[in-house]
Amino acid sequence: MTRKRAPLADLEVLRRQAEAQLNAKKERYKDFSPSPDEMQKVIHELAVYRIELEMQQDELLQARTELEESLDCYTELYDFAPLGYLTFDREGTIRKVNLSASKLLGVDRSHLMGDRLGRFIAADDLPVFNAMLERVFSTSDHSSCEVIILIDETFSSADPFLSRNAEVLHPCTVRIDATLSNDGQECRAVLSDISMQKQVEREHKALKASLIQARRKKSIGRPAASGAHPGFNHQLLDKVIHSRIRFAALSYLDSVGQACFVEIKQQIRTTDGNLSVHMQILESAEYISCDKDIQSRKPQTIYRITPEGHEAFLEYKKSLASFLGI
Repeated sequence: MTRKRAPLADLEVLRRQAEAQLNAKKERYKDFSPSPDEMQKVIHELAVYRIELEMQQDELLQARTELEESLDCYTELYDFAPLGYLTFDREGTIRKVNLSASKLLGVDRSHLMGDRLGRFIAADDLPVFNAMLERVFSTSDHSSCEVIILIDETFSSADPFLSRNAEVLHPCTVRIDATLSNDGQECRAVLSDISMQKQVEREHKALKASLIQARRKKSIGRPAASGAHPGFNHQLLDKVIHSRIRFAALSYLDSVGQACFVEIKQQIRTTDGNLSVHMQILESAEYISCDKDIQSRKPQTIYRITPEGHEAFLEYKKSLASFLGI
């Protein structure tokens, strides 16, 4: 933390001004001759005043220490937050950015200052971002958008202005949540990578469509053709369960009967968003049920395996063992 100190020349000027005021008072009371008792009283008052100043100095030092600690805490929370934080103006020019956003964009933070965020957004999504900026500054309401940013892996902190090559760019879907600052001159935004979430959502839709089609044909859990050896029929594997997270969650629920969302997340070691989407897939297949409850004065999401889920899990294990020849 940078500490500002008063220049020595300013202190000397202040000292001369104080001496001038003291001399002026001496001229006013030049005929005044204090008695020993009065002198003793003055010395006592000066001693008390000195102690008061020392106490005030201690309080100021304590306040400065607390401010420095608060600043360090704020800096740590801002820079090392798991989400990207940015501040930009009406034109989308970046004014402030934390380390997470710098890492997500693939450019050193020092080179991002003064750059335009729109430079990283795919051309097709740039109007969406500009429209969001316009809404924030015109209505002062919170706004958000989902855009694709193009990250160049050849960027480095030593040379961040390398020309972009379309062959090395890879897309990353991000969500931008923006709100207007108090002075109305800047926009504060949170940048979150939702690429994995979008991928899981696409998988969810594909699996749901596959499940509906399979139920119509009544083909789930049956060989694809009569006479085929079950050990070589991969279609016996239930595609709803055949995923690491869904298999782990259903396996844990089958062993414990019921569990809250946090407990399942800790057991299978995944993120909130990822687990939420996979649990929705299992719930859509009616393999689990979901209830809301209050435990220790906190809302909890409780999941339970259904009889259908238990039966499907047993069939999945049999099919997997048959497929592997166990």
